[in-house]
Amino acid sequence: MVVSPMMDSSQYLLFFITLLTLLSPPAAIAVFSTVTDRFPKDITRRVAIRVTRNYILVMLVSITIGEYILAGLGLSTPALMITGGIAAFIAGMPMMTTGQKLDVTFRGADYESVPRADWESVVAVPLTFPVVIGGATIAIAISTANQTDSLLDYGALIGIVLLVAAIIYVMIITANRAAQMFGGSLDILTRMTGIILIAIAIEILHDGITGLFGI
Repeated sequence: MVVSPMMDSSQYLLFFITLLTLLSPPAAIAVFSTVTDRFPKDITRRVAIRVTRNYILVMLVSITIGEYILAGLGLSTPALMITGGIAAFIAGMPMMTTGQKLDVTFRGADYESVPRADWESVVAVPLTFPVVIGGATIAIAISTANQTDSLLDYGALIGIVLLVAAIIYVMIITANRAAQMFGGSLDILTRMTGIILIAIAIEILHDGITGLFGI
């Protein structure tokens, strides 16, 4: 039986914005461009498809059965929200203070150690983990889904995940062009994304602490 929706449009929007800021498009574009710049277009498309597929699978598992995993471990939703808020805060700090996530890119000898024939090796790390999916992303997905029992809400959350996945695919196949177009502006955009992410993290922490201690 379909239950009345428990979430409103602002919560859907917050979930979308949170996933997008955790992805940090400016920083992700810089990483995608660095990793795929020497791949031919057909290989870049294959990489994009695989990374997008990985994102969808992990997020669908988090949304649909993540709460049961929590219950099996004896963890509460407020506790996970606090964890997700802390993880989001930690992810946002380097974006705000140092800009692009250069620590997860391939440069020089590191990149040269990845032969073109072994392009699959970059799909899982660094492109899927940690560039498009981090601990905060999974925590936010599970805690958000755990706040509702409505089939309509679940459908909306899955729709948002598919929308973000489509954005990821487009970002990967257009990363080189975007990096050339924006250049140094990517660093500024990354810092702005970090500020937004930290603000969202503080809000999530507030909600988690309120729920945990019944304030």
